[in-house]
Amino acid sequence: MSSSVCPRLPNENDLSGEAAMPSRLILLDEWLFSHLQGEEGSEPQRQAYRILEEIERRCDRIAWRPDTPWARKAYKLMKDQRPEVRVASRLLQRLLRDPQKGVIPSSPAASAARSPEAWSSIPEEDRYLLEIYIDAGAELLVSTDQKLLDQLQRSFPEVRAQELEAFVRSYLTCLDGS
Repeated sequence: MSSSVCPRLPNENDLSGEAAMPSRLILLDEWLFSHLQGEEGSEPQRQAYRILEEIERRCDRIAWRPDTPWARKAYKLMKDQRPEVRVASRLLQRLLRDPQKGVIPSSPAASAARSPEAWSSIPEEDRYLLEIYIDAGAELLVSTDQKLLDQLQRSFPEVRAQELEAFVRSYLTCLDGS
């Protein structure tokens, strides 16, 4: 497996003239873990792994936060000893530990400023995902939960959310040659 090296993010002291490769900050919701563990079958497992590989290749980033249901599922995945899952969990672990790949939002200030009415429209078990998205400044939330996607569209139209199958079609297109 080859690892891509992403250019450093530019800063005011960087005189190299080297432009940083544009990257997207993506929040993959909890489908990622059931897919990587093969619970949905071998094709979704393969697609989930390919998404992680493509995130690494494109220098995209994953938004996440410790001490959340998402993080607990990630840690559980990392304890799975099945060979096909271990390969995927190592890749995910590498992405999350790399500060250029795994983005942990520093504070919940941005999400805390939202109206209680808007928050109450989002299923309680999914609110933390929206908090991560907002606080990290993510550009895309990828979900398999149609109820969540519909509610985000109604209550948080500024949140760019995409259903997994549509994301796979667009994100993995260059790999499939289609």
